Amino acid sequence: MFIGQKIVCLLGVLLVALPAVGQDMNTPEEMAGTGYFRDQDTLPGAFRFYSQLPGGEGGLWGLGPDRQKISRSSFKMDAHEGVDDFSPELRCQKCHGLQIKDLHGLRMGIACVQCHRNQPVAGIYHYYSSLNPIRRHAYVCAKCHEGATPSFASYMVHEPNPIAPEARTTFPLLYYSIWFMLILAVGVFLFFLPYTAFWWLREFAAKLKGGQDHD
Repeated sequence: MFIGQKIVCLLGVLLVALPAVGQDMNTPEEMAGTGYFRDQDTLPGAFRFYSQLPGGEGGLWGLGPDRQKISRSSFKMDAHEGVDDFSPELRCQKCHGLQIKDLHGLRMGIACVQCHRNQPVAGIYHYYSSLNPIRRHAYVCAKCHEGATPSFASYMVHEPNPIAPEARTTFPLLYYSIWFMLILAVGVFLFFLPYTAFWWLREFAAKLKGGQDHD
């Protein structure tokens, strides 16, 4: 009888304790929004899903953001190592003028150091850089975009001017899409504005002659 009571009490304790333990456990999906990951999630060999190379096969029919030529400095712990005229006192835009003219910089006022933090600035493909493709969604993007995923972090941050010639090689899908829409819009206006003007002149002339309006 005494043993039976102990078993019942033990089962009762387990039934109460298990939900409480479960509430404290976080799944990787939940942790993605916090920016914190376990060591085994970011150490070498953790996931084959992540790729060290940028770009991939591109987007629709290979017309998406293209894989760019990568400088050796992108894999260094100090990306500015070997740059003769570099000084920590220099402003980023002195050498990286095009990179600050993007959506984050122009519209949101995001400063370079908010993503490329710490000194020295590590290359984005240095394995332990916070901007490495295997972890940038958790260590950088999730600071502002809660729940950022690897797919979210594949967004082309320093996007080119869509109508500029360099976009044809770096982001051809965007380049051709914007030019198609511009040509379509201009063509529509060139056809329908004169057509509407002539229609109005015809109606106006008919009224001056005292005739009936054209249906």
